[in-house]
Amino acid sequence: MASRDVATARRISKGPRGEAGARALAVELRRFGSFRLEHSSEPKARRTAEVVAGELGLGPHERHGFEEIDRAPLPILSRAEHAAHNVRLFAEPARAVVGDESAERALARFEHALGAALSEQPAREPLVVVTHGTVMALLVAAHNPIAAVELWQRLECPSFVVLHAEGYRLSEVRDAIASDAAH
Repeated sequence: MASRDVATARRISKGPRGEAGARALAVELRRFGSFRLEHSSEPKARRTAEVVAGELGLGPHERHGFEEIDRAPLPILSRAEHAAHNVRLFAEPARAVVGDESAERALARFEHALGAALSEQPAREPLVVVTHGTVMALLVAAHNPIAAVELWQRLECPSFVVLHAEGYRLSEVRDAIASDAAH
């Protein structure tokens, strides 16, 4: 790689299908060779990182700041209701739409954590962060000509984006990673 890459991976869903998705994600991430694996403290992201780490012989590292937007506990929402909440969140980034944190504050928190992670590792070593779709989309959109809501709608579990560490320029979106068990 000519420059250092950052891959942010969307965490898996629960159960056997999610575990198979995490193993498929590990296969995709092998192309980065040796890399540092970090994740949010949320259970699904932690489990995704554990599966990927186990498949690749890595030690995962938890970092505060990579969590999803701080949302109030909500009843289980339909896919359409969840999408409507996020569309509003992306449309009103300065306002805390569904909890205590606005999209702008979540982005600042995530960027701070990402900057800290990058500063703590060798300059050419890739970094892989297992995180959440909303904050991934906010980061990518803040530094690239892409709408956050469009990227968020595109990302499936698992998926990842590759960014250049310098300026977070988007290099690749790898969505809907297939696994044999998921079909």
